[in-house]
Amino acid sequence: MIRSVKRMSIFSILLLLSVFLSPFRILTSDDSRSIFSSQTPSDADKIRLSGSCVISSKIRPGDILLIEGNTWIDKVIRLITGSSYTHVAGVVNPDEAIEILPFKKTGYQKLRTYAGRAHVFTYDNLTDEQRRKITEYIFSRLGTKYDYKLVLWEASRYLLHWVWSYKAGNSTLCSTLWAEAYRKAGVDLCPDIIYPSPGDLGNSPILQKIESY
Repeated sequence: MIRSVKRMSIFSILLLLSVFLSPFRILTSDDSRSIFSSQTPSDADKIRLSGSCVISSKIRPGDILLIEGNTWIDKVIRLITGSSYTHVAGVVNPDEAIEILPFKKTGYQKLRTYAGRAHVFTYDNLTDEQRRKITEYIFSRLGTKYDYKLVLWEASRYLLHWVWSYKAGNSTLCSTLWAEAYRKAGVDLCPDIIYPSPGDLGNSPILQKIESY
């Protein structure tokens, strides 16, 4: 029992370190720029982003990016959560996503940043109006801060199997940001989990993977 507690404590410390030591990305503070189309692009259509990074144009605003990190920190997260997904972003334009990272506010990121590590998930039944609501909510959250208390909540859930009462304020995590955006559009990606992790979103019963790049 003592060894088990010590092991969980070590994991908790490593998880917290993963938050504070995560590599930073350059974010911008542009205003909303989402592009919508009522037509579904053909699979043959492509959008060339940079060099050899080519992403299918069937990717649409509101789709979710689940990222597989390749650092030792990501390995620790995978060990704790049991999932290969360690980060979440979401598509808002053909070549842009929005994400949040530790010590950074919610902001834009180029899709090519995730090349070689990204898996694109969508919900087939989303209407254009729902996609608009999702991205509008995300745009309204630009500039919000990272929720470090919620990291402790996630650590407690995974390591101690203890879910304590917590009401998130204006701050957020990468996965909870996009889960809440879907809820605002009337879609609950993880009905039994109020604050889902990247791995939880990967196990969502209604998301389907449409692309890896």
